[in-house]
Amino acid sequence: MAVVVAVQQLLVALAVAALLLVVWWRLAWRPRAVARAFERQGVRGPGYTFLAGSLPEAKRLLMAGRIGVPPLDAACHDIMPILLPQFHRWVADYGRTFLFWIGPIPAVFSTDLQLIKQVLTDRTGLYQKDFMIPVLKFLFGNGVILINGDDWKRHRKVVLPAFNHEKIKSMSAVTAEVTKQMMQQWSEQIHQSEGGGKEAAAEVDMIDAFNDLTAKINGRVAFGTSHEDVEEVVVLMRAMQKLATAATLDAPILWYLPTRRNLHVRRLNKQLKNKIMYIMQARLASKDEAKCGDDLLGLLLEAWTPQRRGSGGAGETLTADEVIDECKTFFAAGQETTATLLIWAMFLLAVHPEWQHKVREEILREFPGDADSGEAAPTADVLAQLKLLHMVLLETSRLYPPIVYIQRRAAVDVELGGIKVPQGTVISIPIAMLHRDKEVWGPDADEFNPMRFEHGATKAAKDPKALLSFSLGPRVCTGQSFGIVEVQVAMAMILRKFSFSLSPKYVHKPKYLLSLTPKRGMPLILRNIDG
Repeated sequence: MAVVVAVQQLLVALAVAALLLVVWWRLAWRPRAVARAFERQGVRGPGYTFLAGSLPEAKRLLMAGRIGVPPLDAACHDIMPILLPQFHRWVADYGRTFLFWIGPIPAVFSTDLQLIKQVLTDRTGLYQKDFMIPVLKFLFGNGVILINGDDWKRHRKVVLPAFNHEKIKSMSAVTAEVTKQMMQQWSEQIHQSEGGGKEAAAEVDMIDAFNDLTAKINGRVAFGTSHEDVEEVVVLMRAMQKLATAATLDAPILWYLPTRRNLHVRRLNKQLKNKIMYIMQARLASKDEAKCGDDLLGLLLEAWTPQRRGSGGAGETLTADEVIDECKTFFAAGQETTATLLIWAMFLLAVHPEWQHKVREEILREFPGDADSGEAAPTADVLAQLKLLHMVLLETSRLYPPIVYIQRRAAVDVELGGIKVPQGTVISIPIAMLHRDKEVWGPDADEFNPMRFEHGATKAAKDPKALLSFSLGPRVCTGQSFGIVEVQVAMAMILRKFSFSLSPKYVHKPKYLLSLTPKRGMPLILRNIDG
């Protein structure tokens, strides 16, 4: 008996020793070995801290940037020192390409456009989109923007038809209708403001206005125009967005522990999945078996229903969970980025009134009609003639891209830009910094100059693929066309009826968590242009 106990104790001791060895190798020996391997190739970076990686230094630099740096002048668009102070400092210290650590995970950060293009244009699956904080996966869903390989091809085949020309036309009508409702509220606020008359004005926070606008548009586009449960989905998604934002600055180990926040996210996610499933079932019950509707949810349901699964090929079907994930992906990714682009476009036109005047003149010329009653959606032909508006939106997406940086992960050992990169390394792509590279964009890269896009995006910089606002290559944003049209329609309608200027209350200190956003709101002073 004593021998058996001794053997058991020995096995336990060996198991514990093996576990400690694995932990020591994973958290101590390997990071230092990887750092030495990169250093031999001329790639350095901030030192590795046990378990936390480069996070302590990043947090210190972030806090210094938030507290010790005063707000910028509104006309200054050189925002990187306050937006990403840790990366701005590390580029100065270690060069255009350096190594940092996300916990024990090595990450290569680079502002070398040629290196970044090698990653984004790869079609072999070497650089995958599978690194994300777990809370964010709950929020965005494991949909077409995150999955890889054959699953991505299958999802994309189902989702892509939702963004064809005819679908975008119907989406434009929804955008126009919801925008008209928002504009009516603005007109009422102006009318009720002190004084009234031609000089009447109202202060409106564009963050609240455009988040509400895009949530309503995307909710209706995704789930239909009449379902009463869509608003509940919007509320749940917004609650998850707030929690996911807070989680982005947590130490990596906290991402996987049952913290109060993580448990709350799981509860919200369960409620959200149940609500979307309820909407799916209700849609199926209200439609005939041949067609589930022509909106995004209808297309997804066509790929999920048993009838389709029984008759179609396996490559054309989605599971119930995959349908739910795609609904979450469309709403979370599309709503946030579109609202952000609208916010910063309004800001730039408020700061540069000469461009606001030019764009408004173009819109009134190409999109005529009574400003009070002509809020039908501008047609595709009209939008094609709004060249100045399109140039402004491209320049907005360059200076203030909704997504400031993206990441990929090396699926195998690779050679990237002449650097040997081990499997599992994260490739960090700082879109906003690449958009300010004077070697690519010219000496005025930090300035607002829509004229650089006069001959299109491919001729605006020294490299035709320098604009990365919607990514690049095979994984370019699927909903890019819809997002751009949504913003064009809303801006065209707003500029026909309102002029706007920056409120004295505005503080120009952008911050970035899930998207690029003003730190203390975006208050603008609105006036009716027709008195």
